[in-house]
Amino acid sequence: MRKKIIQLLKATLAFLATIILFFLIFLIVLTCLDYKPEPIENVENFGNNPTVSIVKDEFSILTWNIGYAGLGEESDFFFDGGVGVRQSEEITQKNEDGISNFLVENDSIDFFILQEVDKDSRRTYYKDQTQVFKEKLPNKTALFAVNYDSPFVPQPIGNPYGKCYAGIMSMSNYSSTLNQRIALTPDASWPIGLFMLDRCLLESSYPLPNGKELVVINMHLSAYDDGTVKKEQMEKLKSIILEQYAKGNYVIVGGDWNQYPPGYTIPVMKQKDAIAQIAVDKDFPEAGWNWGVDLLTPTNRKLETPFDPEKTDQIVIDFFLTSPNVEITSVKGIDLNFKYSDHQPVIMKFKLKDLL
Repeated sequence: MRKKIIQLLKATLAFLATIILFFLIFLIVLTCLDYKPEPIENVENFGNNPTVSIVKDEFSILTWNIGYAGLGEESDFFFDGGVGVRQSEEITQKNEDGISNFLVENDSIDFFILQEVDKDSRRTYYKDQTQVFKEKLPNKTALFAVNYDSPFVPQPIGNPYGKCYAGIMSMSNYSSTLNQRIALTPDASWPIGLFMLDRCLLESSYPLPNGKELVVINMHLSAYDDGTVKKEQMEKLKSIILEQYAKGNYVIVGGDWNQYPPGYTIPVMKQKDAIAQIAVDKDFPEAGWNWGVDLLTPTNRKLETPFDPEKTDQIVIDFFLTSPNVEITSVKGIDLNFKYSDHQPVIMKFKLKDLL
């Protein structure tokens, strides 16, 4: 009996050692493959290259976290307290078509800044959405900055997320003189960071008739954190935009802030794993800057369950910030009932002061 117990113990230890060894090899391989961007990288335009110079002072811009066309009205999501990992290919295509059609219908908008755009991910059946939008909007420039590059995300066990290659995308009617991916504090440190996002800004500069530049920044800040990582990201953003404004440039920042705008009445979150209930300071980055927010139209919904307008938490976390030399003339959130994404588009119109 004792001999059998010893044999069983040895077999158990050997099995555990094999599992540990396999896990260590897995971490080593992913560490070697880990995406390690430079602090600043140039981004090439792969779309149209319009030669029309900016000769006006009034513009429009749209921001939309499209949820990689995988988080429409039917979706719940395991990171948000649900169980879903990805939708069927048919539903994913329905969402992508709806997003594309909306953008085409609003093609006259001067600037599009999109977040959660997939280029090669299991969750969207390895579809290159950057090429889809480029082909649907052939008259615009197209810029893409990677913020998620993981060969394999093991969660959830039994139905892993798998490969994810995605980022943020900016499109415009005008050519920019400089486009840069600017690294932000990533979502997590090693080893968890191997499976999480490497956040960034996508900054584009457009020459203006007065010798200055219009600087448009597309961003998607961290989610699911206690605010610590976002604070570091906000400090980086602050330094960049204040430097640009000090040069006399006009600055527009937009995207998914993953925090509430100033003046927002914070709702009580019913669903678990809700976003950290923090808000941006009204004087960020300093007094005189302008917030472009529609406080009345929710821009994000929680994903614990498929969308139910009567029960699902709906909040505002997508909006704009402009420098003091930019006048915001209107801001409107577009209520699509979260049909194609867990976020909704926001359109802002603005005027550059003393340009012409």
